[in-house]
Amino acid sequence: MIDDGPVRKPTTIEDLVIKASSHTPFFGVYLASHAISDSLCMCHASVGCKVKTQRHLVAHDGIKDAHNRMRYSQFIDEDLIEGSTQQLEDEVVAFQRRRNSQIVLIDPSTPISLQGQPFKRVCERLEEKTGVHVVHCDTRNYDADLWQGYDTAMAAILKRQTWPELDETDAADVAIVGYPFDRYEPDHTGTISELRRLLFGLGLRARAVWLAGEPYETLQQITTARHIIALPWAQSQTHKVLTKAGRSPIKAGLPMGLDGTARWLRHVARETGVKPERAERVIRQENARVKELFGLAHQRLAGRGFAAFGEVPRVAGMAAVLMEVGMVPYVLGTTHFSLGGAEALARELAENFGRKLPDSTLVMEDPTPLALRQLARGRAGVVTADGRLAAMPDVIPALARAEVGLGSTLDREQLAAAQLPWVEMGFPSELHHSLFPAPWMGPNGALRLLERVLTALETRLDRRR
Repeated sequence: MIDDGPVRKPTTIEDLVIKASSHTPFFGVYLASHAISDSLCMCHASVGCKVKTQRHLVAHDGIKDAHNRMRYSQFIDEDLIEGSTQQLEDEVVAFQRRRNSQIVLIDPSTPISLQGQPFKRVCERLEEKTGVHVVHCDTRNYDADLWQGYDTAMAAILKRQTWPELDETDAADVAIVGYPFDRYEPDHTGTISELRRLLFGLGLRARAVWLAGEPYETLQQITTARHIIALPWAQSQTHKVLTKAGRSPIKAGLPMGLDGTARWLRHVARETGVKPERAERVIRQENARVKELFGLAHQRLAGRGFAAFGEVPRVAGMAAVLMEVGMVPYVLGTTHFSLGGAEALARELAENFGRKLPDSTLVMEDPTPLALRQLARGRAGVVTADGRLAAMPDVIPALARAEVGLGSTLDREQLAAAQLPWVEMGFPSELHHSLFPAPWMGPNGALRLLERVLTALETRLDRRR
């Protein structure tokens, strides 16, 4: 089930440079497995892959362990040459029983994916021995990225399901695919609750959210959902499997901010047959509830500049929320190329949020660590070709106009020289952790994001405003 979606082939030396967002599909499959509470990820790999894949997630998720839920077949050269899977099968049986895992994902490393060995019989033998579903996630680890691996894992699991004919009793059931779950903290559990709350307002029950850190048995309820709403992280493989199963997904953006949430609710209502009047009632209620709070944020933040980094759907949503209260995007960086770059960002903002970037916005596509470090140094000047810091020119560098930055720990570290107040968002967020429900989607998610930006800027805000 190899993805035939966006693939970036090296054409210049620059294309071969390691990017700031350098996680591969190998890690994406692992992340998807982590997002199923009773799964086991069996990496068909040698010992060299262990530390590289686990470090960020171990520091990122403060609730669930990230190391004991991933195991390694630890194949040797002879196994690779002979095509033997005996060591893999023995490890799966041993650890599935030990952890009582209800689904096992086989995650191949690069040598295995290059070998092209079939795994159908391996999975069948393992299912006979374990009594649980075992799926092989077929990925290319050399020309795809993290979110393509995440999509591959969802598609492989969906393909393993049995899809019954639906009757009218299932009319109100919906499911969500493509939620980017990466830790069991209240930023994600709070967002899942917010999504279900919005859908419930439309009279829809979202029994299954792929992926939401819930048990495999809960995920399997997707097969009885009449409608499946696909968030942007659900890419081509997931869409193909669902369409083949007779469940063509409803493509949707993100419910972020007031405008974005209203557009999302209207779109979902239209595609699921909910009466428009009901959607408008929910929108009026939500707007009335948070209107004064948005007004307060506008008072304090209008005219302030920001920089934001992340995969296109996330960075578009963050930018839309902040622009809604009058903030100005001076630098936006897109990461993980499979979800798009500058063109996709502009399209996402226009179609899902009704926003257009000002001409002053610098958009960086999947920047390298060096490019981010140079950007940070250029905050107080410009960097010459030989790497020296020159005097400030007449045109002020884009990052110099920003007063706050948003993005992952990796972005924060690369931009440290800029000394921007920072709001950690996305994966990994190793310093920021949530102890109380803190959604990042829906009206409540917008309020939480604005509150975090206000907090980051406390020492810089003019008390007279």
